[in-house]
Amino acid sequence: MIVTMNKVTLLVSRQDREQALETLQELGVMHLSFAAVPEDSEVEAAREWLDKIRQLREMMPETVREDQTREEMPPRFDVEAMWQLLEKSRRIRQEIDNLEQEIERIRPFGPFDPDAVRRLEKSGVRLRLYETSVHSEPVIPEGVYRVETFRDKETVCFVLIGLDDLTVDIPEFSLPRASLETLHREKKEREDEQERLRQQLFGYAIYRFELDAELEKARDRYDFVTARSGLAEHGPVLALEGFVPGKRLSRLQRSAVEGGWGLSVREVESEDRPPTLLEHPAWVRPIKSVFELIGVVPGYFETDISLPFLLFLSLFFAMIVGDAGYGALFIGGTLLAGRFIRMPEHAFRLMLIMSGCTVVWGLMNGNLFGLQALPAMLQPVQVDWLSGENSDRHLMLLCFIIGGLQLTLAHTWRLVLLLPQVRALAQLGWIMVTWSMFFLARHLVLLEDFPEAMLFVFGGGLALIVFFMLPLSSIGRNWPEYVRLPLDLISSFVDLVSYIRLYAVGMATYAIASAFNSMAGEIGPGIFAGLAAACVIFLGHGLNILLAGMGVLVHGVRLNTLEFAGHTGIQWTGTRFNPFARRHPPPGEEA
Repeated sequence: MIVTMNKVTLLVSRQDREQALETLQELGVMHLSFAAVPEDSEVEAAREWLDKIRQLREMMPETVREDQTREEMPPRFDVEAMWQLLEKSRRIRQEIDNLEQEIERIRPFGPFDPDAVRRLEKSGVRLRLYETSVHSEPVIPEGVYRVETFRDKETVCFVLIGLDDLTVDIPEFSLPRASLETLHREKKEREDEQERLRQQLFGYAIYRFELDAELEKARDRYDFVTARSGLAEHGPVLALEGFVPGKRLSRLQRSAVEGGWGLSVREVESEDRPPTLLEHPAWVRPIKSVFELIGVVPGYFETDISLPFLLFLSLFFAMIVGDAGYGALFIGGTLLAGRFIRMPEHAFRLMLIMSGCTVVWGLMNGNLFGLQALPAMLQPVQVDWLSGENSDRHLMLLCFIIGGLQLTLAHTWRLVLLLPQVRALAQLGWIMVTWSMFFLARHLVLLEDFPEAMLFVFGGGLALIVFFMLPLSSIGRNWPEYVRLPLDLISSFVDLVSYIRLYAVGMATYAIASAFNSMAGEIGPGIFAGLAAACVIFLGHGLNILLAGMGVLVHGVRLNTLEFAGHTGIQWTGTRFNPFARRHPPPGEEA
């Protein structure tokens, strides 16, 4: 659910500013709100320092080299020394890029010495380089010798040599400062130097935990000076506004009494922009991983669809991957990763849930690593309606049913939220239209008869939408909504039909797995053939798993974040609750 917020204004005297902000940062309960992003020299300096630490940490390896010698290890943790190494390495990388560009630029003219060309110029022999299109070669003056050095379908490079004026009607190719041999040698020297710098920088990996702590301190410092700069001045009194979750308000109130602060608490109003804090029971919490991955948060005044999102995404994952063998591999990989890699608990549980659903769906669908038939011991689990005769039609029908149910849930949700307003009847109309679209999709795709009774259902639903979609008092100024209604009806049909992607992507996964199995089976007998077949199976199924994972992100997540969320009225306009809090313990309190 979305946690209820309170809008608070904190008042402190100028002399108590530092202590009040330190106490507030220790509490970690208030999401700060500024009319404008604070900017001053202190904020800018803190941001630059934070960026330095963040860049150093991003490029630092997670482990120390086992063969690292004591001489390669830096004597002490020094951020500035690390930054100088990184900056120097970047400058050298830029020099290498410039050299590579120059080498590629002059390569068509071959290994010549530009200094020799300049000496010839002084002795009266003129030499010019040109690069032009093969379709626009210039006319060469008489008495001029032309040497072609390169030609392909589009470009020609040549040299003109003569004693008089060599001017032609195309731009001259500028001479390089050095020969190809010299440029290659300089590039090699720069690369060697960059590698030495990289090894020196990676030597600081022994201090990666200190760097993590420094990063937390830099974030705390940046947050602190930003909050201090964002204080609004009212004479001797400074004000700071923000939002506090209702359950944490008492902690702020106690601190305000102890610190002698002024504190104003108000309910959030419609014109405010409070952050969104989601709190879920443990069994719904795994969906947090998906929200963090795709970076979406429902608005504070929207609704929390985490539970249906988790349920439907697990089903979509199972249908798109569709292979019990892949699901078992996902379970094994997740358990292995949880043992050796530090991963969030909610991400660990989400993978187990979706992988388990994939195993169940794959067995019901008769799909195990793309084999033609399940082993005898697993066949009792197989559902003939999903894997037998006419299974393709059944699966497509099931996709339409799932789409109808999910979109019905979306409009039912909005209906309940709108009660007791008469506008809720418009959502009932949309439910009737959704099932009319279901039978239309079934008719157009599966060639089933369209029930005539659904015409009356559609008409009744359309009437409810027209009469109750807007409050009567706002029809005059919101009339464009009625103009857009035909497009909304078409969109409703398209959204429902789009659920057939679950069938299409799932079938593609099975077809690819089966194709690689057939390729491996046709290689033939023998040890080397067996090894080749094993490679084909390993690489083929590995590629298929990657494609299936991409399919989940592209299609499974989309059906929830766009189709379902759109019909629920969610636009993902929220801002994540980010309290003003200390990440690193103050001096003397380190663990």
